[in-house]
Amino acid sequence: MASSEHPSVAAVFEVVFDKRVGHTVSWKRNLPDVSLDGVEYKCLPSGLHGVREDLVYFVHGAYAGVSAFVLGDADEQQRNANFVAVGALVPLSFGRLGKSWIHAAALRELARERVRDAQRSQGLEQFWKENKGENSGDGTPVSPSAVRRASLPVTAIDANRKRKRATSDASGNMFPAMQAFPPDHPAVSMFALLDMFGPLIFPLHRATLLRKRILLLTTPPVQESCNFVYLLSILSSIPRFLADSLPPESELALRIQTLFSVGVHDIPFLGDEKRRERWLACTTDDILEEKRDLYDVFVRLPSHTGPSYEWPRIRTADGKDIRATQRDLRRYRLLRAELDRTVPAYQDDPEEASSDSGGASSPLMRASTNALVEEAKHTRPGDSTICEPVSWTAMAYNGFMWWASAGEMEAWENEEARADRQLLEELPEMEDLAQHMATSSSGDVQGGEPQVRLKMVAATVLTAYFHHMTADILQPLIDAVEEADDATEEGVADAAIHISNEDMRAMGLDSWSAADREFVAEALRLYFARESKIEEGGLNICGVRVC
Repeated sequence: MASSEHPSVAAVFEVVFDKRVGHTVSWKRNLPDVSLDGVEYKCLPSGLHGVREDLVYFVHGAYAGVSAFVLGDADEQQRNANFVAVGALVPLSFGRLGKSWIHAAALRELARERVRDAQRSQGLEQFWKENKGENSGDGTPVSPSAVRRASLPVTAIDANRKRKRATSDASGNMFPAMQAFPPDHPAVSMFALLDMFGPLIFPLHRATLLRKRILLLTTPPVQESCNFVYLLSILSSIPRFLADSLPPESELALRIQTLFSVGVHDIPFLGDEKRRERWLACTTDDILEEKRDLYDVFVRLPSHTGPSYEWPRIRTADGKDIRATQRDLRRYRLLRAELDRTVPAYQDDPEEASSDSGGASSPLMRASTNALVEEAKHTRPGDSTICEPVSWTAMAYNGFMWWASAGEMEAWENEEARADRQLLEELPEMEDLAQHMATSSSGDVQGGEPQVRLKMVAATVLTAYFHHMTADILQPLIDAVEEADDATEEGVADAAIHISNEDMRAMGLDSWSAADREFVAEALRLYFARESKIEEGGLNICGVRVC
């Protein structure tokens, strides 16, 4: 039987390649009424035979699936296809992945054992005996609305905006049982997610908040891409105090469904027009890119063998590129500089990490002049291709403001730059949080490896960071809708919600960006079923618009 720390499994199975029938389930144990139809395709994405080992997450009915793939040596008689995938199904009622990562290490060892000796099944039998659930009902989650509500963070921020205490809350609610943080937990890929997308992480976060159907195209191995799906859903979760302030009809928007690895066999499911839930998924089947009716946003990830600084490409189903705004770029550089300062392992140069760390008493952010130096240090090749160019209107406005302030940088520094730094200042020191986790955990974290603890800290702090951003976006909209409703007489049609340039900046958005204005309009329609009237960025002098 499964222990309290390990989720019970509803099925264990092995998939091999049969030269006569192709992929086939060669061994299985499952609870009554648990179907394994099609699982052989879900656990073996296209192209997986090109890597030695991989871990695949997927969804199979009411269950989360995890499959460990191992490629062995093969001869011509085996048609050069000696591989094994050993997987398990766990109830989705335990969360997005049912904590299936806890079983990943054991499944990987079983796959290695089976690829060496296909006749030995004792390990599989033992795993099933130790982890099987009581009955198939274990895999039937409670009502979808209850699952969504239960999965919401109690808060990454509380209603009184006590952010430092909130980050501690986030660590306990988004990534529980931190003392048992396993190497296969998706949160270990948080740094990789940030490095992969760079400034694009912000428009992708906004697309996820709009509950778009988002499909990531990747190449094997797929474990990291599955981790990205998990993390994007976590980062775009709605804090509970905000959820309680949203209209009841917005419940479906509170959480995005995570499908993890999908393929050609999932096309009928993805194209089902009766499904109201929006989703996040990844695939290795590039033919899905042509099925534009299946998704809203398509993300092509760089190949694992491609240039190290190649950026992902994000576009809509109609082919329009999604880019980061200029504010996104500035915010990303500030965030990277802060990570470099507080997490030495995140830097490429250990000596630089030592000299820049500054100790626990150093301020979280440097003076603005040094911050500009830090931003320049994190400029990467191709930044201009993934960011919206500065508009002529924005340049004219900035030029006027520079002239009006007599060219003094400190005097001209605008509100949004200060707000972006404040977002970092209100987060706790990562070093302090790491020390807290080290002293409060019962026992070592996976043998006390510092890298594991650093990844735990990064996942916790970055989750809180994005939850703060989510609150900064939704709370002003909640206030604007309530204010408009208070000013509207009963029986009169709801008026469009007015959003000013100042409102846009307060939400952490770029008032010069047409994409950000459209984002706000869509957010008001999705969460409040209201139309909007949004000001465009510009400058008025004596009532006359000059730019």
